[in-house]
Amino acid sequence: MSGTFLAVPGQGSQSLGMGRQLATRHSAARAVFDEAADALGFDLRDVMWGDSASRLMATDHAQPAIVLLAIAALRAWDASTSSALDIRWAVGHSVGSIAAAIAAGALAFADGMRLARTRGLVMSAAPGPGAMLAVAVTSSHAHGDIARVAAALGLDIACINGPRQIVLAGPRAGILEARTTFGARSRLLDVSHGFHSSLMDPVAQRWAREVATTPFRDPRVPLLSAISGELLHTAEHIAEDVRRGVRETVRWDLVTAVAHDSGCSAVILGNGHTLIRFWRGDAIADGAIVVDDAFRGGVRAA
Repeated sequence: MSGTFLAVPGQGSQSLGMGRQLATRHSAARAVFDEAADALGFDLRDVMWGDSASRLMATDHAQPAIVLLAIAALRAWDASTSSALDIRWAVGHSVGSIAAAIAAGALAFADGMRLARTRGLVMSAAPGPGAMLAVAVTSSHAHGDIARVAAALGLDIACINGPRQIVLAGPRAGILEARTTFGARSRLLDVSHGFHSSLMDPVAQRWAREVATTPFRDPRVPLLSAISGELLHTAEHIAEDVRRGVRETVRWDLVTAVAHDSGCSAVILGNGHTLIRFWRGDAIADGAIVVDDAFRGGVRAA
């Protein structure tokens, strides 16, 4: 298989000013921001282009902002390039899966924006204090060692981002103890809660109800599950994947394996630095196209 796949980063990729230059240069992107304001009942530009990093970091702002930027980037790409992308599938990291579902045609944009906003609100209501810790996998801290420490401290493996990084999540006290154990090979993530951990269990039913009332449809192109590494072809399966996405481990390592097997090139929608870092030294990163604020039309290599 050849062609391209669309990839959307998750929470942590947000930054002040995100999307401003894209909207300034591309009327198609600017229209997406207007559509989002209508869907949400408030204008995310005030947050995304404001001066408060902590306000943007809030989960109920960061998650819809990431989805908004991804779709604005996709619309800018579509309007600026003469040849259509041969898109074979779409994938998103955590909340990025909602943007990927929109891009794949499984969700209307307005419904997806409302769902992303609700996801942020639901996850913000989870008990805390929680935290997340990225741990570098080394010869002295192998996957198995990291998993054993996590289990001993009551933590969950939130993400396996590749052979070089695992993210732990759970109660803040346990995360801080894990940080002491792993030392300089670890770093606290700039998030407000312990996502993809048992701390999400108390809000799981509320989230399931929200997903159940959102109209999904069969996609134009498959959605790759970043939980199972399987291609999803039906509205039912995509909705179930989105439902599971607040609690289950993000398996970006499986996404990378599928990308290699497919032979497709990556088109990253939004701030691509996180995904490029996961793929550093890999042929996927070398051939990736990033559509972000630096995009002026045509192709911008990573």
